Amino acid sequence: MYALADTGIVAICRMGNMLPRTIFFCMALTMLAGGCLAGDSTMDRATLRGLKAVKVVVDPPPPEMERAGFDRDHLRASIEQKIRDAGIKVDNDVIEFLGLGIAMVQGGRKVPLSFGKAPVSLTLSLGLYQVIVLSRDQTIKTVAETWEQQKVIQATAKSLDQVLPGAIAELVDQFVKAYRSVNPQ
Repeated sequence: MYALADTGIVAICRMGNMLPRTIFFCMALTMLAGGCLAGDSTMDRATLRGLKAVKVVVDPPPPEMERAGFDRDHLRASIEQKIRDAGIKVDNDVIEFLGLGIAMVQGGRKVPLSFGKAPVSLTLSLGLYQVIVLSRDQTIKTVAETWEQQKVIQATAKSLDQVLPGAIAELVDQFVKAYRSVNPQ
């Protein structure tokens, strides 16, 4: 009995030493992964400073959304108009672009969109992409998302035309607010 009790204490002590390391590792991994994502922080907004114009790019929406009347051209035109109304120049010849992505996510994975009677959850992502030069090697350039906002909505096939435009408008409003915070009129 003494040996069993001793073994349990040793195991608990080992777990006690391992638990702080595991928590530290998970926290470090979370901070590292979170640091790689664009958002709407002061640092992310600073990347918008001096931006003269943007073009708008919309990822192809799911076929079900296109059948409901939300094709790429319609979505792009509505975003471009809202940006123009805010006094931001839209220019299809610039490199920087504002990109809209729409996905249905379930259990952390993208899945095909299927409208039934029950509502589906859609993740809308609006991000600004710019050419970035690596500081360690100025000859290496890439395109990276420097500002982003996301919104999750729930919609049915019948409510999509009421819910989706408002959600996209909110994301564009957030971009305009971020842009104007570093580029006042």
